[in-house]
Amino acid sequence: MEVFNPITKEQLRKMQLIELNILKEVRRVCEKNDIHYFLIGGTLIGAIRHKGFIPWDDDIDIGMSRADFDRFIEVCKTDLGPDFFLQTPETEEKNADYEIARIRLNGTACVQSFRKNTKTHNGFYVEVFPYDNLPKNKITQFFYGKWFPFMKRICAIRMGYTPHPKKFIVFLIVYAAAFISRIIPLKVLHKKMLNYHVKHNRKETDYVFLLSGAWGYEKEKHLRTTISEFTTVPFEDDVFPAPKDYDTFLREQYGDYMQMPKDIESCYNKHRCLELDFGKYN
Repeated sequence: MEVFNPITKEQLRKMQLIELNILKEVRRVCEKNDIHYFLIGGTLIGAIRHKGFIPWDDDIDIGMSRADFDRFIEVCKTDLGPDFFLQTPETEEKNADYEIARIRLNGTACVQSFRKNTKTHNGFYVEVFPYDNLPKNKITQFFYGKWFPFMKRICAIRMGYTPHPKKFIVFLIVYAAAFISRIIPLKVLHKKMLNYHVKHNRKETDYVFLLSGAWGYEKEKHLRTTISEFTTVPFEDDVFPAPKDYDTFLREQYGDYMQMPKDIESCYNKHRCLELDFGKYN
């Protein structure tokens, strides 16, 4: 495997187009099984602002309701094409991404710095995020939204991941907690983490959210109705579903999402990819 650091813009574009084909496979599976999905995050910004990928984006993000997500995981076991791999903690023992799924392309690799010491599948991917109920109580929201990412980091460190907290004090606390947590078998923590994100889903709530989204639960929450109605938006050479009120959806999370960053060059390789392998797709 050749090492690319940083990724060139030509390599990035090639990876984007391969990921677009992964998204089309996800669409095939979803349409076959009447599962609703929609573009979110930087992928949705790209669709609205650029009619395709944000030039520096290196992955694709889609969202689903929890009910659709659970069905998607189940049908992928039989309906996903042989070139693809469903990556979840259930399909891969050393996978610490408890709250999402990835559809990976076999025979490719994008090894990110925090995964370099793991034995997980590193193929190019589409990330699938389930939206869960956000409890109404503000204090419960705080602990619910903060505890999970913290414990996820602890479990990840014990599995060989090397997370990079932005603040040194956070780095010390997380690694110290990971060391102390060794008195608890990893399997016990693993089971607790798998069940944690659905603990409020039996209660009626106005808001749903991404439990471990990059922007934190405060900005990743939306009224349930926001992800219940859809439209289609152009993305590269095709169209894909998006929240009908995508403007509100994006402004709640990003503010003025149509504004381009001032330092665009610093946006490239945000996921710290150390190694690329295009395999037969080169």
